[in-house]
Amino acid sequence: MSSKTAYLKKQKLRNKLRSAFLIAILWAATAAFQATYEFAILASYNVSPGMDTYLILLQSSVPAVFIGGLLAGLLVLPLVNSWLRTHAYGAALLMSLLSIMALFFLTSLLGTFIYNSLRLNVSIFDPAILPSVVEYLTGVENLKNFLFWLFVATITILALQINDKYGPGVLWAFIMGRYFHPKTEVRVFLFLDIRSSTSIAEQLEEVQYFEFVKDFFQDVTPAILATKGEIYQYVGDEIVVSWPLDRGIKDNNCIHAFFEALMSIKEKAPHYQQKYGVIPSFKVGIHCGTVVTGEIGVIKRDIAYSGDVLNTTARIQSKCNELEVDILLSETLLQQLPLASSEFRKRSIGQVELRGKAERVPLYTIEEAD
Repeated sequence: MSSKTAYLKKQKLRNKLRSAFLIAILWAATAAFQATYEFAILASYNVSPGMDTYLILLQSSVPAVFIGGLLAGLLVLPLVNSWLRTHAYGAALLMSLLSIMALFFLTSLLGTFIYNSLRLNVSIFDPAILPSVVEYLTGVENLKNFLFWLFVATITILALQINDKYGPGVLWAFIMGRYFHPKTEVRVFLFLDIRSSTSIAEQLEEVQYFEFVKDFFQDVTPAILATKGEIYQYVGDEIVVSWPLDRGIKDNNCIHAFFEALMSIKEKAPHYQQKYGVIPSFKVGIHCGTVVTGEIGVIKRDIAYSGDVLNTTARIQSKCNELEVDILLSETLLQQLPLASSEFRKRSIGQVELRGKAERVPLYTIEEAD
């Protein structure tokens, strides 16, 4: 396994674990809130079960839900997200409901075993707790808890879907009002465009070409997410990706995004050849600079970037065909990248004239080191 492949696999695993751990923490906090709320309700009607019972409930529900949250973040919710992307919503929602029910049953089973073990002060494997476990699992209390956690899971899935729609980090930026007032920041931009899209569109039927572009976007997106990129826009058959400067240059994330996407398309080449009779190739331009960032829109709000850096990046990408390369980047960006000689090799293209620019711009291409 190459160092680049190992790095990206590590990044994907790290992102997945971070997401799962965050879900587990939030769900465990929700379990603590639920137990406290129910205890307070009972106490307000003078039927308090007692502090000891409350503490036992916390000790059993919070760890069980934390484990359930980890399983949800690592297995169930990624599957649900994948189903919602690739299946009709009716079928996807049915599969999601069944998966959530299975997860709830396992979590509920674990929680009630721990609870009754602590309540009776016996081992979790003691047969004496089985009647209480069966009574809870088949009772109304378990149904009530299922409906509550079905709601929590639905909210979690909705948040993940919104995060998918707007891109990682954008939802949180909306919630915190980070860009309610426009601000300047330095960002890296990557423009990724399918080569020969016009001739491919002429070969395929309209619906088939739409499916072709849809498949392409779906196959290159994991590379963008693994390298912590934010998808800013889909423009026809082009994707505009952005990173805050420190995140984009860290570990050469913006460069890794290109090579990982390239690897993904190579792996899917038989699928494209069989389904469409053509294998997509693409070109990329990367640049960095200062932009004004802010919320825009009334009916459909979005976070928009404004600045010359976007136009320059688009012009850089448009030179790929003429210069017969797949990736071009500016010297401005290259000077800030921590390129390692054992990983990537830069090659100067020279001073290139860009449309709308008074002065020529030094450009480089990047190749994988042997």
